[in-house]
Amino acid sequence: MPELFDIGALLREESPAESRAGKSTVAIERFEAVHTEKIHGLKQLLGRLPKPEEIFFLWTLNSFNAFTFIAYTVKHCGVIDELLFSTYSLNERILNALIRSHDRQEIKQIYICISDSVKSRIPKVNDQLNAYAKTRNIKIGYAWNHSKVTLMKTGKHRFVVCGSGNFSENALNEQYIFLDNPVIFDFYADCLRNRID
Repeated sequence: MPELFDIGALLREESPAESRAGKSTVAIERFEAVHTEKIHGLKQLLGRLPKPEEIFFLWTLNSFNAFTFIAYTVKHCGVIDELLFSTYSLNERILNALIRSHDRQEIKQIYICISDSVKSRIPKVNDQLNAYAKTRNIKIGYAWNHSKVTLMKTGKHRFVVCGSGNFSENALNEQYIFLDNPVIFDFYADCLRNRID
């Protein structure tokens, strides 16, 4: 005998919260698909991760941002044990993609130093960030900040990305320095942790 179902369940509308959650997941997945193309563009530009003590100087006319380096590193190294970053701005799509990476155990620990102006400039993103931090391994520090540094500790590597790009949609002309160096990593990590702890 075929399995029965409730026609009412099929016709029932989603609650507004369910609808937002579903749309949010779809939007994040769509963003990740688009971002995969940006990762491919970064791979074409770099060819590989920097070797220890090696430095890549990049100038791009393609629109990719600081988050692209994180996704690129996860793709090539597997897991980021510790992610520290400093930024002026953070948009909702990148925040949600970052949280998905954390929830998939691709990033174990996150430290964020962000401009205190986000509280008034983008309060919705700030509220989301603080809500996520309550249930995840995320620490946030606010400062009068315009620095843009991303640090990724993965295995024996200590990757550092410095450049003009925020964790938001960026201009087409951006510059970055990408390296693997424990001394420079520790220097910036100390600077960021002093703003967060």
